[in-house]
Amino acid sequence: MSLFERIPDRFFSILTSMKKELYVEALFVLRQAFKTELVIRREDLVAMLVDSLETSMLNADFSEEEEEMCAASGSVEGLSGKAHLLIRKLRDTGWLELEYERGSFDENITIPDYAIEVINLLYDLSSDRVREYNSYVYATYAALKNSAENHEFLYQALSAAYQNTVRLVDELKLLFNNIKRYYQRIGDGMDVNELLYEHFDRYKEQIVDTVYYPLKTIDSVPRFKYSILSTLNEWLLDERILSDIADQGVSRHVFSDTEEGRDEAFRMIGYVADTYDNIESMIADVDKKHVEYTNATIDRIRYQMNADRSAKGKLVAILQHSHEEQIIKNMSISLEAYRHSYVDMQSLYSRVKRTTKTEGKPLSLEKKEESAYLVEGFLQDVRRQYSDRKIDAYMENLFGENGEFTTEDVTMEQPENFILFLLGTLRGREKGAPYWVEFEEGNMVRQGYSLPRVRFLKKKGRGNDRRKT
Repeated sequence: MSLFERIPDRFFSILTSMKKELYVEALFVLRQAFKTELVIRREDLVAMLVDSLETSMLNADFSEEEEEMCAASGSVEGLSGKAHLLIRKLRDTGWLELEYERGSFDENITIPDYAIEVINLLYDLSSDRVREYNSYVYATYAALKNSAENHEFLYQALSAAYQNTVRLVDELKLLFNNIKRYYQRIGDGMDVNELLYEHFDRYKEQIVDTVYYPLKTIDSVPRFKYSILSTLNEWLLDERILSDIADQGVSRHVFSDTEEGRDEAFRMIGYVADTYDNIESMIADVDKKHVEYTNATIDRIRYQMNADRSAKGKLVAILQHSHEEQIIKNMSISLEAYRHSYVDMQSLYSRVKRTTKTEGKPLSLEKKEESAYLVEGFLQDVRRQYSDRKIDAYMENLFGENGEFTTEDVTMEQPENFILFLLGTLRGREKGAPYWVEFEEGNMVRQGYSLPRVRFLKKKGRGNDRRKT
């Protein structure tokens, strides 16, 4: 069935009229009568409208309604006449219906089901009351748990678990979007007091205390998750339980046959199980958004508290309003800069004389001659520190059991090894050395040292012939 096949065409017209606030207040009075009375008499509703909307009806202009309904007596006067006019308007637009009481001409008010649903929605949207959180996780757990003792209500248990799971998911999505809405309102130019009210009086009471805190503590998912999944897995493996669920649904005219009942049972069980398998990631997203909003609120409050007290904050406030003509005029008058100078002890100096740079004559390179005396003195100092015996011992260690080695076999563990290696190459040219050297082309790097490529050969029969110094 289409929506507007059930709802009258002019149903929402009163919400777009000039007196929409008055009509909404009248709908709330009608809601109060519906909550308190089983049978709503027309005269009782008129009295309630007069009592609740006296001032609003006195100030309202009903000429449009009078012309539309072709009032026979001309202008409607008095609160009672205006109340009756409101009732006729609500009747003509489909918000209520009138019926005569049996055996009399007294009229009673009846409210269609779609009308009371919309009235309740409008009332919830207009009221700033704290909404109570229903323990959807525990309700799912309790429904499945109690079904073990009452097998005649297996279908009701599964249906309740499914409905509560759907509401839980909707509640989490609504919670996420509400946090996002509060997050966006931070930058709406609120001062510190408004930010504090928004966070502690609205966000904390309507979001944290009513939904977020119960969901993380008394109605937490990890507390009941595994019991719910365990029960659902047992049902999936038990053909008798699935058959009972299908038969109970058929007997209550929910399913047309057993096959449809089994398919629907599988679908509901699968939905609940999949939801509780993946719902913790959704809760993690809500946690992340909650932390982001809290941090953003704290940062905004700190900024607002410091902005008005510091020179930087005042300058920012001026620049934000710099597009205003009066601000520009005051700035042009106030911001006058002058250059001041004075003489003190640091001011007494000689001014630098500026000269024009010219291209000078290039200087000739001087070739420095090395002093043979200095070189010989350096070599003698080195020879005194590193004797032939020390050099031969180092080279003998490199030979080991082999008769030859090359530069590639040498490791430079410390700087002294580099010096001994170079002295060893020079020592190999001496006649009394126990080895000789053969130089090759190029150098090679060993542990960061550049060494000549050399091949060392031990002299035969001279292993113990060492020069003594």
